[in-house]
Amino acid sequence: MSEVTASDIKIALAKKHRAEFFITEVKNGPTGTGMLIFDAVAIYKSWANPKIVGYEVKTSRSDFLKDNKYSLYLPYFHEFYFVVPTGLVQRQELEENIGLIWYNPKSGSLTTKKKAVYRDIEIDAAMLLYIIMNRLENDRIPFYSKKAEYFKDWLANKINNRELAWHVKSKLLEEIQKLKFEDNDRAEYKKFLEVMQKHGLNTWHNPAENLDEALSRPYPRKLDDAFEQLEAALRTINEVREEVMGKTNKTRMEGESC
Repeated sequence: MSEVTASDIKIALAKKHRAEFFITEVKNGPTGTGMLIFDAVAIYKSWANPKIVGYEVKTSRSDFLKDNKYSLYLPYFHEFYFVVPTGLVQRQELEENIGLIWYNPKSGSLTTKKKAVYRDIEIDAAMLLYIIMNRLENDRIPFYSKKAEYFKDWLANKINNRELAWHVKSKLLEEIQKLKFEDNDRAEYKKFLEVMQKHGLNTWHNPAENLDEALSRPYPRKLDDAFEQLEAALRTINEVREEVMGKTNKTRMEGESC
């Protein structure tokens, strides 16, 4: 029995209430005289059939026997349960309307040994206000009320931690590999721009469109420059020829007149 911790049982309760709002160490209002702290609370998400379930966790027989305040918890919950390691408490030891759940430390499972009686209560506004103001998000497992429990679980889970570290390392390596690919992509893109510049294509404004236009042409753009140069040369040749012919004709006419 001593090997079971309160956090073990709270983890099992959290798994049981995956679909509900589950929270641990809940106060019934602001800190002060008459304040109560409930080990765990599950709130079912239903307007038609509202249900708030309270849990009192006990891990030792002596702790159960000396508890004389649990009757004060009843007005806050539609159902109220004691949750203990298997066999620690028997159903006949509890009042008729209080439920009993056994926790199996070997399997981590919960078994309801006695169903709690549903009671039509007036939901306590102060407790709900405390949850809204201070504990709006669900608790995250594991739950620890003592540092000793935390370090005990940490030592017991060293292998799991190694596995977690391996997964994290693998994920980091995967992200690094993606960055390498991105670096390669940037290098290839730079080469692509250099090739465009080499062939006289504009890389500063819409390089993809400029490349598409160039590849869509029936002949390279440089031929346009060659054609223009040829046309200019032909014009120059024609002009020179006309000028030479004009001078030749003028000389001939002058010779004939003499």
